[in-house]
Amino acid sequence: MMRSTLLITNAYPDFDSSYRGIFIKKMAMLLQKGGYDITVLTPKIYRKSHYFEDQNGIRVYRFPFFAGNKLLIEYNRIPYLRMILYYLSGFFLTLYILFKHRCRLIHIHWAIPTGLIGLWASKFLRKPLIVTIHGSDLRMALEKGGVLRRVFISVCRNSSHIQCVSEVQKKELLPLGLPETKISVIPMGVDKAFYDSGEERRMERGNRPFTVISNRNLIPIYNISLLIRAIPMIIKEAPGTKFIIAGEGNEKEALEQEAKALNVYTHIEFLGRIPHEEMPSLLAKSDIYVSTSLYDGTSVSLLEAMGAGVFPIVTDIPANREWIEDGKNGFLFPVNDENILARRVLDAIRDKEKVEKVRKWNQSLVEKKILWSVCLEKVKKMYEDQLAKK
Repeated sequence: MMRSTLLITNAYPDFDSSYRGIFIKKMAMLLQKGGYDITVLTPKIYRKSHYFEDQNGIRVYRFPFFAGNKLLIEYNRIPYLRMILYYLSGFFLTLYILFKHRCRLIHIHWAIPTGLIGLWASKFLRKPLIVTIHGSDLRMALEKGGVLRRVFISVCRNSSHIQCVSEVQKKELLPLGLPETKISVIPMGVDKAFYDSGEERRMERGNRPFTVISNRNLIPIYNISLLIRAIPMIIKEAPGTKFIIAGEGNEKEALEQEAKALNVYTHIEFLGRIPHEEMPSLLAKSDIYVSTSLYDGTSVSLLEAMGAGVFPIVTDIPANREWIEDGKNGFLFPVNDENILARRVLDAIRDKEKVEKVRKWNQSLVEKKILWSVCLEKVKKMYEDQLAKK
């Protein structure tokens, strides 16, 4: 029997080459194949993206709010007028979808801002509501407080169930008065293509120089400037090292100018946006994965790199500590410390045996806990439990 489900998400690929929220799309596709009738609702950010499209049986609706080709995270202040339209258009389109497609379950991704849309609709039509906390929503609630904190807590308290993508998030939620019994920890999965690319990689390096890759978007929260500032120290001792920066964002021009000012531009390949289906191959050709992020939920990019057998060097933040034990299956370095980042990259370059050992360790971890085949079964059980309660 088909289970008609509505996914309401802050992020979803906006066009063919977009990978914004690609893990939500992957989950939707797998659920569709697993017998669920999936409809997706997401805000319309870019003019060239469609208001409606059918993607291999998955209906994708986008509601307008005059985004002006700009993500909400790129606004310095909350655009209140746009947000009024955001909530109104999102709410009424949600009601239309729920009636038209007879959706039995609502699953929100990110409690802020789409969470309120799902909450209102679930209360109005008495539908079970699952909310997935990805990280940025929890961070805003805890750090900014005020209205955002109250909205976050309201969405979570009034949901039927909460999915966290990490144990760290669960620990942060409990002091907010949320019952542990309604919280599950299920990370977003890793596509088997990443694991397969790691299995097929050749580690006979010979004299080939090491390649360091960063594939986070070029926006402030990912702090790519830190990696660029570390490069002069790295190439001083390992001059053949190559660097790949794969991503797009509003800091691209500034980062390129910084690389030129530090005389390291020729050592870096700025690839821009890489289609997600090409990422396994790109990671398999890289040796060291660097994330300079200031904050994360569970980083899908990190998990994919681990699956592909790339040695991880990431910021020492709670979400990364859940997956990386410093010195055992990667390195952690302090946020905003380019000197230690440079030393950790050089440590990995000088210890090829460790790099190979970590590759095998991380791939085994991904295979047992993080492949989509594992995570999806937990999501399905979560769905069935909530539908049974109704």
